[in-house]
Amino acid sequence: MVKLVNLRLTFRALQDMSFPIYSGSALRGIFGKSLKRVSCLAKRESCFLCAVRGTCPYACIFENGNAPAGKNEEIPNPYVIEPMELGQKIIRRGEEFSFNCLLFGTAAEKISYVMLAWVKAGNLGFTSERTQARPVRIEQVCADNTRRLLYDFEQNDFPASTVETDYVVPSTQNVSALQVELKTPLRIQHDGHPVVPAKFTAQDFLLSLLRRQENMARHHVADYPRIDYPLLRTAISEAVIRFPNLHWFDWARYSSRQKKRIAMGGIMGDFVLEGNLSVLYPYLKMGELFHLGKGAVLGMGKYVVADIDTAEKTKK
Repeated sequence: MVKLVNLRLTFRALQDMSFPIYSGSALRGIFGKSLKRVSCLAKRESCFLCAVRGTCPYACIFENGNAPAGKNEEIPNPYVIEPMELGQKIIRRGEEFSFNCLLFGTAAEKISYVMLAWVKAGNLGFTSERTQARPVRIEQVCADNTRRLLYDFEQNDFPASTVETDYVVPSTQNVSALQVELKTPLRIQHDGHPVVPAKFTAQDFLLSLLRRQENMARHHVADYPRIDYPLLRTAISEAVIRFPNLHWFDWARYSSRQKKRIAMGGIMGDFVLEGNLSVLYPYLKMGELFHLGKGAVLGMGKYVVADIDTAEKTKK
């Protein structure tokens, strides 16, 4: 088992609000501001030299990318925000809107701070116009995609449920083909340049997802199964993409730190992944939660896999 929590957060708009075509960046920004308010003791501009950095929930969850690391190594942040579906969203006053927040390892251990931060985020405002919303409910998304109601903020007498942080990693499965659907833009970079659909390979996909899980395990998820590259090497090298139906989705986010807009476009669509996928299956399933590629904390690189009948697919 590993420490992992998938939260479904629902709010009710107190004013008309408009979210951009990809809302992950906006949600991440307000989450960071709210988390810092509820957990920061020193009130410093930077966490880097703070004496309580090692125990502060904000620094541990949100500021790992700015921590010193080894050569060519980036320390990931142990959370993912899965925003609303792509496309500009107009939320009218009184309407509900929902999104997910996943916490891994060290972040799951600080879930009380995370939930408090999200509850208070609505007062700060979700969009660039700082339009406000109030929390309606917090649910936990279970491994079978059912939901457990944790808090109902519109029923004062509702008893709160206990959050379950233990998550069972899927076991190996005898499978040779999987349908993969990219739900949000996947941005994988080689030599500083993004991989485009025409050059996208099974090795790009598999190595990216394994490296992200390995990196997350090294820094945040101590009980994560060891990734045995010698064991997986043959399966990775022999895997192929069939029936690609891919396109490029372009968008950009504004970085308040860099004071400029940053291109965040990526690959979307679907394809069939074929090969000896049995030993890769647990990592493919866990990758649905961890995401992969650049911008994973914003919800980029989200995909789902499903079993298919390869013979029927070939006939089409």
